Amino acid sequence: MTLCRPSSEARSSQRGHHTVTAPPAPARGRSSPLLRAHFSSASWQWERAHRLARVFRCIDRGLANGKRLHEMLVWFAWRWKGRHYSSDPSRKIRFGYGTLRRKYREWKAAGGNPEALALKYRAPVKVHNRHVQQFAKLCINSEVRSLAEAYRGLPHPRATVYAYRLSLGPTLRGRIMKLFAARRLVDVRTRKARAEAKRFASEGAR
Repeated sequence: MTLCRPSSEARSSQRGHHTVTAPPAPARGRSSPLLRAHFSSASWQWERAHRLARVFRCIDRGLANGKRLHEMLVWFAWRWKGRHYSSDPSRKIRFGYGTLRRKYREWKAAGGNPEALALKYRAPVKVHNRHVQQFAKLCINSEVRSLAEAYRGLPHPRATVYAYRLSLGPTLRGRIMKLFAARRLVDVRTRKARAEAKRFASEGAR
């Protein structure tokens, strides 16, 4: 599966040594000024944030083109496995599936804020508890089938859909996601039953 073509230095690192020999051209020329403001350009932390930002922008483009988030996270986790930072060749890049998923959610919840790519990021703004409860009730009591659909039903959203997702907490979020899956399954079975009923009716009319 081709998502975003890795840089030439990243591709060359696959042939033999895993150590990246030089920063990619975007890191030297078109890097975000916000990233440079939050991280020293000579540090591996800056390189980590820059690489994550590139991965997440690529994921956004992939989602816009209909690709699945899970598949892209698996692909990027594989792509960066065994690599090392060019600014610190002794340090291994740890972009596992769980790390990429967590940082992507935090990055989206922060509206693309580069600070969200820091190692020990803490979200400065949290959704108020009553707004989280309102969102949870909308997910549970309506017929929505995804968090995005529920978010669109909020009269006055207080944050991004990813901020609401994180604010739900793992247990409640897990219950709601299972509820969504059950609703989608009912939809599938309903469509199949209707199709079979239509076929049965057409055959009986013969």
